[in-house]
Amino acid sequence: MAQNSSDQYDWTDRVRIALSRYSDDLFRSVAGHLVKPKIGQDRDDLLDRVSETQTNAPVIDRRIRELSPGAQSILRLIGLSRLSDWKIGHLMTLGAASGFPEGFAPIESLIRAGLLYPADSNQDLIEDLASWMGLCGTVTAPVFVHPFVLNRARSLNNKTVEVKNRVSGIETDGLEWVLRIAAAWQRSRSGAIKTTQTRSLFKRDLARFQNDPLFQSPLTDLSGSVTDSGVLAFEWSVALGHFRSTGNEFTALPEIPDWSNGLWSTLTHLFSRFFSIETWDPRKGYVTYESGISPTPTSALMLFDSFARTLDEPLSPAQLAAELWELHPSWSSVLTRDDARQQGVAWVESFLDSIAFSLRIVEIVPGTERRYRLTAFGRSLLCGEPEPALPQAFPQTLTVQPNAEVIAFRQGLTPQLIAELSRFADWKHLGTACTMELTAEATYLGLESGLNLASIKQTLDRHSMRPVPANVADLMRRWADKRERITVYPSATLVEFLHAADLDQALSCGLVSVKLTDFIGLTADGQDPNFKSLRLVGNREFDARPVQCVTVDPDGVTLMVDSSQADLLLDAEIQRLAETLPPTIAHPRQYRITPQSVRTAIERGWTHDELEQWFMIRTGQALSPTARLFLNTHPLPAPATATCRIVRFPSAEFTDGIMQWTETRSLILERLGPMIVMIEEHNLAEFNEQLASLGIPLQML
Repeated sequence: MAQNSSDQYDWTDRVRIALSRYSDDLFRSVAGHLVKPKIGQDRDDLLDRVSETQTNAPVIDRRIRELSPGAQSILRLIGLSRLSDWKIGHLMTLGAASGFPEGFAPIESLIRAGLLYPADSNQDLIEDLASWMGLCGTVTAPVFVHPFVLNRARSLNNKTVEVKNRVSGIETDGLEWVLRIAAAWQRSRSGAIKTTQTRSLFKRDLARFQNDPLFQSPLTDLSGSVTDSGVLAFEWSVALGHFRSTGNEFTALPEIPDWSNGLWSTLTHLFSRFFSIETWDPRKGYVTYESGISPTPTSALMLFDSFARTLDEPLSPAQLAAELWELHPSWSSVLTRDDARQQGVAWVESFLDSIAFSLRIVEIVPGTERRYRLTAFGRSLLCGEPEPALPQAFPQTLTVQPNAEVIAFRQGLTPQLIAELSRFADWKHLGTACTMELTAEATYLGLESGLNLASIKQTLDRHSMRPVPANVADLMRRWADKRERITVYPSATLVEFLHAADLDQALSCGLVSVKLTDFIGLTADGQDPNFKSLRLVGNREFDARPVQCVTVDPDGVTLMVDSSQADLLLDAEIQRLAETLPPTIAHPRQYRITPQSVRTAIERGWTHDELEQWFMIRTGQALSPTARLFLNTHPLPAPATATCRIVRFPSAEFTDGIMQWTETRSLILERLGPMIVMIEEHNLAEFNEQLASLGIPLQML
């Protein structure tokens, strides 16, 4: 569930809905921890009061201080993650990894304290929390924390450290996943991404992200690549709210929201939403778990907590892995055999490089041993220090080439500019200098998302080092003009004429407004034409099933259309297969199949089976032998020619004997009829000798 933490009304209302599902005893027990109920107070009034306390800092702070150490530790880690929605299984894992293996008890105390709420959409009354958890799933039951409570809990992590004489580390620009997520969103605009009932990607869509060369490229600031980075980018984009979910389909929104508040805000958003991804592992890539609980979110959060507790101290992957190996209850069980031999050091290093380092949360400390420590942004994110100054801006960072290729230099890119460019240009390569391409399809998608040609050109001009080449500007204008020529009629009446001349006359008289084809016109205002001026031969439901309305001439290739039966789609279908013939009085609409028209139909995607099916539906008979001849695309031996003689025998019985006799059978090329055979010229003399031996030589004509 994607929620907007800045919208306090939505979250407070969500708390109210959750409380309304509590039984009266449970509700009044929770309310007693947050407010002092009046005797006999109406439940609705009390609901309002309790919901409003979620944004009351003194009340929330007191309730947090009253929590048990285990509950307080879990709430502190939730605050560190900045993610409101979690599963109970994750919270139980965090409690155990923090040294409080008390199971559901700390979580129940958080719910009873009014700081944690059930998040499932089930409307059944909750009488008992343990029973509710059992119904929703022991580990998969969803819960949420109000964002204001989340912020107060995060203050438990606030620490400051004075940094003196610090050797600068290797730090990334933080844009790697911003770019990859934008590319994954862009790649998904062409069609919905489908998942199974268990929320795993269909094989086709999975391969789409796994095999894309853009995602297979290594991270810009590291030599290695990330396993299944395209799948992670898509899942991350979904978690960020860039898609609209309908059942098991995800449809990309027209634009990427929430990337206009600067780099730190965007990276913070990416950081928090990472913990909701259950289908990715730093070493295995895309993976699903039967339990529905992945150890990656909690393992990642524990690693970040280690950095938050040690502040500016450099940490090695071995140190971090040793702590996870000892404390995390399930992480070691999902490691590969090779990773387990080193107690998960490779897993930790892969995670730090691909996520923590790429999000600019940690930097690599120079030295012989690979060690990591928090960056200035990392300290502000995890320890509550003030945000550092934003990197210097370089607005002119694009170069538009005459071949419609755009080069974007990383030092001038921002999340907002990346989101803008992704709407109308295709990402082709990610690196220090990223490459994009202006295409007709990308331009159409940009225009459909609400942009116009002027705004696209303005974005390019504002951020380009030199003006957009004239030929590229002209190319985009022609693409935009082509799209703008598409006209949508909310309502219209279609009128089909028997002859093209009748349609032309109707247009001149104003009976119809627009000529769609040679035989079909429409009234653009949706009103019926003046039927008194038309001689109607019938009404037809154009969305009905196709019917037989084509007659085939004996030549097998000339098609005559019965206009009284033809539907709206027939002209579009038949013109893909055949060429139009001049109209006659007897047949005003006729077409002819030719070898070239059949080849064109095959090139446009029609298969042999589809042509056979169309012919049967529209004509009521199988594809004609002549049309099959044109369809033959397999290489066959060339037709052979030879000089032959025809020999006619006096009777069929005589011919049977000649065909059966060994001496003459081998000399006969083919039997053409009951009394006729064909003999090649060079065998004729020997055949005559054999017949002469029977006393019946050939009579040469």
